[in-house]
Amino acid sequence: MSSEPSISSTSKQMEISIAPLFATPLLIFTVEHHERLNADLSRAILDREAAYPAYADPEVVGWSSPHDLTMLEWAGPSLRELLERVIGVASHMTELAAEIERGGRRLDWQVAEVWANVHRKGGSNAAHAHPGSFWSGVYYVDAGESTGGSCGGELRLFDPRGCLPRMVAPYLRYKTPELHDAGTSVSFTPSSGQCLLFPGWLFHAVNVYTGTAPRISIAFNLDPVVQADREQGPPACSR
Repeated sequence: MSSEPSISSTSKQMEISIAPLFATPLLIFTVEHHERLNADLSRAILDREAAYPAYADPEVVGWSSPHDLTMLEWAGPSLRELLERVIGVASHMTELAAEIERGGRRLDWQVAEVWANVHRKGGSNAAHAHPGSFWSGVYYVDAGESTGGSCGGELRLFDPRGCLPRMVAPYLRYKTPELHDAGTSVSFTPSSGQCLLFPGWLFHAVNVYTGTAPRISIAFNLDPVVQADREQGPPACSR
């Protein structure tokens, strides 16, 4: 909850409690031992880019692998290790509704699809969402020259309410800093080794990248698997 501003008058002071409602989760974390993982993943992805044409995706200016599970086969153990850590975060940050949990169920996750992206100078991704997935995410194998903030390539996240908060009075904004982005978008500058998780319904894009070094990322969608407690087992990386 935000700090409580006060309004003074000649007779008394009135406190106002501000509660920003309907927050959208964006999980940002750095993967442990990412230097080792990134060396393997970068080599595998760049080799794949050199050997195979880009997957046909009208949203992407750049190279992408197919949006399926084939990357689990050619990217090697490092990708599976990465996804296991991502699933661990998703598991920690999600819970079953109370009525389901009382029914003796537990929550696991599976990777619905995973693919690689390589952006070179001029590359971008148009605004889109990932329908059907509870968590979607992107992992930065190599942020290229995005980290400095002057070469673009930021992940751009759009207010799910669209422009509605600004339609009535575009010349106004809410005084609370947490609400300054209402009706707009937020651009996040990534670093190599960082991973972002967000709801699959959240519209997002990649700003035009102007750097010369390749910008390499891995995108994925996670689907929930609800099982009986007796079916204990490790998190699944595939269907």
